[in-house]
Order: sequence, then structure tokens, then C-alpha cells
Amino acid sequence: MSGTILSSASGGVVESGRTAPWRLRFSATGTIIAGAVAVALALRFYQLTRPGYLLGVTEYDDGPYFGSAVRLLTGDLPYRDFVLVQPPGITLLMIPAALVGKLTGPAVAMAIGRVLTVLASSAGVLLVGLLVRHRGALATLLACGILAFYPNSVAASRTVLVEPWLTMFCLIGAVVIFDGDRLTSSRRRLVWGGVAFGFAGAVEMWAIMPVLAVFGLCLATGAAAAGLMPRIRRALLFAGGTAAGFLVPVLPFAVMSPRGIYQSLIVAQVG
Repeated sequence: MSGTILSSASGGVVESGRTAPWRLRFSATGTIIAGAVAVALALRFYQLTRPGYLLGVTEYDDGPYFGSAVRLLTGDLPYRDFVLVQPPGITLLMIPAALVGKLTGPAVAMAIGRVLTVLASSAGVLLVGLLVRHRGALATLLACGILAFYPNSVAASRTVLVEPWLTMFCLIGAVVIFDGDRLTSSRRRLVWGGVAFGFAGAVEMWAIMPVLAVFGLCLATGAAAAGLMPRIRRALLFAGGTAAGFLVPVLPFAVMSPRGIYQSLIVAQVG
């Protein structure tokens, strides 16, 4: 036989025999995730169709966030030449849209930044589905549905704000680090998951909360017979990746203006 398609007990589709490598496999959880992402995109893009939401002024935070990328391209450095009360992650993320703005003008560039933020917010729904799909269709439906419809998540995606990007990078880190309900045994995945969490912290400092939670899990979970040292090494691998993900984008600006970044991120924001 060239290939046989059988229905699985879980309601999905399983292929046996020699089948075409491009043939898609459908499952209940996959369908739920795809549907939730479609709903999330529809809700968030609908906001941008309202008068003034795509090209107009709807928020005051998005101006400094997006404007910091525009000014960086002209040679002005955040924290040294102007005040920015967030880490520079959002500035770096908006550079592609700011580059387009050199050809199209600032209004179109801001619109591109808003579209990118909608995509980041919707990607969070996909990622949370991937994170919980091992728990079955009901858990996937609840997790994806809550994030897709959550009013604050929808509202935060209407323009260039940091929360959708913070959520996306934290979820990327979680998907990389977890194998089902367990932490991965792969050192490489621990490091790269830490990098994602670290860059989330370079977008907004609140990423420290899930970072501390995962660090604690690295120390607390694992086979008791293996002893404490393997858990400490695992926690250090994660911490090293997190430090790299945070310091690589932040350190250049800190070197250029250590006092300015301290005043902006610690005194003005955290304080």
C-alpha cells in the first residue's frame, strides 16, 4: 500500500504506511489552537479597523516607545539623549518598522508597528496552546480561549505597547523549557529558554517574576537520587541564558549612559 489514513482514538488523524511527507496531521488540540489564533487575530485586527486606530493617536505610551526606535536610527541614544522608562527591547523590536518609516513616513511606520504588535499578541495564543496541549482538548480550549478573549490582552494589542511582546517572549521561553509538565533535560533548551526570558526582561522588567519561578523549579524538581548538584547546574544554565538574553540588548545602552539607564529603569520605573 502506498499509504493508509486511520482515525485515532483521540479524534485525530494518523498516517501509516508510506504517505506523502507533506500531508498534514490534524488533531483536536491542533484544531482548537488554530481556531483560537484565528479568533485572536480577528478581534485584534478589528480594533485597527475602527476610525483612527490604525493611523491616528490612541495612546500616549506608544509615542515614546516607537519614537525611541526612530530617534535611535538618527543617532540619538535612549537614556543618554532622551528619557525612556522601559528597557530598550521595545526600541530594538520597532527598528524594522522605523526603517520602513524612512520611506513611507511616520504614520505608516506606526501602523506597521501596531500590526506587528497584533501579531505578537496573537502569537501568545498559539504559544499557550503549545504549552498545554499535552493536557488534552479541554485544557487547550480553556487556555487559548481565555487569552484570545481576555479584554486586557485585546486592549493592549491596539498599538505599540510592551505587554504583548513581554507575554510572547515569556511564553516562547516556557515552550522551549518545558516537556509537558516537566522541565526539559536538554541543557541547550534550558539555555535558549533562558535567553527568551531574558529578552522578555529587556522588553519589560516584570519578566523577573516568571524567571524567578522557573529558577525555583530548576532547584526544586528532579530525581532525589540524583542529588543537589545536577539541579544547581540546571538552574545555573537557565540563569546564564537569562542573563545573556537580558544583557546583550541592554548592556550597550548601559555602557553609554549608566546614570541615565539607572534613573530611567530603577528610579523612575521600578521605584
